[in-house]
Amino acid sequence: MVTRVATYTNHTLLSDLALRNAARVTDLQNQASSGYKSRNYAGIADSTQRLLNLETEYSRTEQYLRNTTQGKLRLQSMETAVDSMLTIATEMKSLLIQASSAQQADDVNIRNEADQALQQIANLLNTNLDGRFLFAGGRSEEPAVDIEKIGAPDNYISKLNTSVTTGATLASLGVTGGAGGVLQIVSTDVDGNSTTSTVAYNSATDDIGDIMDAINNVTANRAIASLRGLGGEGPPLLNIENVGNGSITITETGTGDFLSKLGMEKMGNPRPDADYYMGDHQIMDLRVDDKYDVSYGILGDNPAFQKLVQGLGIAASTENQDALTVALGFINDAINELPNVQGQIGLDIANVERFEERHQDFKVFAAQAITDIETVDVPLTLAEVSQYTTALQASFISISRAADLSLANYLR
Repeated sequence: MVTRVATYTNHTLLSDLALRNAARVTDLQNQASSGYKSRNYAGIADSTQRLLNLETEYSRTEQYLRNTTQGKLRLQSMETAVDSMLTIATEMKSLLIQASSAQQADDVNIRNEADQALQQIANLLNTNLDGRFLFAGGRSEEPAVDIEKIGAPDNYISKLNTSVTTGATLASLGVTGGAGGVLQIVSTDVDGNSTTSTVAYNSATDDIGDIMDAINNVTANRAIASLRGLGGEGPPLLNIENVGNGSITITETGTGDFLSKLGMEKMGNPRPDADYYMGDHQIMDLRVDDKYDVSYGILGDNPAFQKLVQGLGIAASTENQDALTVALGFINDAINELPNVQGQIGLDIANVERFEERHQDFKVFAAQAITDIETVDVPLTLAEVSQYTTALQASFISISRAADLSLANYLR
């Protein structure tokens, strides 16, 4: 076909329309097959900046959701551990009441039950999630609790119902024997190394302060003497205990009767200073939103845990009824305080979930917005393909018919 000057404009217009229809058909076919409007940003130039902003916010939201999921899992694990502690404490309270009221400490095997409960508490405080010890504060790579130290240390303690002062003379306490009394103290550390020391006293002239000074001033001795109540509470009593977590044995030679007159009994007497705790006091922060952190977590030296450990430590070391009453008091306090710990963890979980829900809502919105920008409605696109294909075919027919136009054909 030869394009004439007279038909050039018409031919060019029809060819341009056909080419545009062909390009549009090809573009729509690609969209229908891939589901996307374009394979690059150039194809959606008018929406590119909005898409980039949405994708950035979407990625940031996903990271926050990962943070909240991880934090919530940690808090839920802590909540479960504390709930188990409360169950153990309640069961031990029942056993202690049974042993105390019926004078059946031997029958219920209270010492063995308390020792097992103590080990369970230690394991719960060492709860680990993904290599992180949850109750250890910032030192999460190390166990929160030294199981070897959670038991009550060996300790000799004077009569529970008689307070003692440093100025109380041995004679006023009924000690006899004059200058012939000798205490022999054997202390053994956790590695089995032992030392032996002797403390001589004169019941006629010495007082409790003199005995304490004599014990504490023996440099080779691994024992210390102090005045404090059982478990740190109650009237002051004379305590002679091993330094650290080893064992101690005290015997008496000579003519004195210091041990018997003061009623010195060997039983566990845990200090109220959470010596078992190996972590630090750093409260963890969780980034849950732009410029917003949630502080969360409970430390292993929490007072509620300390009291539970103290009560169980005493119950695990003696069957003395007065001591078991003290132990019951500590466990009762722990039972009263542990729900507060649970409540704090619950508040932390609720706080994290509040941000988690917000981010989930935004993620759904952003995902839909990104989809609306990037993708096409395939059925609708296929309908458009059909329409443009028809138009393209019509363009080809028009071009073909225009090529047949001539003066001879017109005159005919």
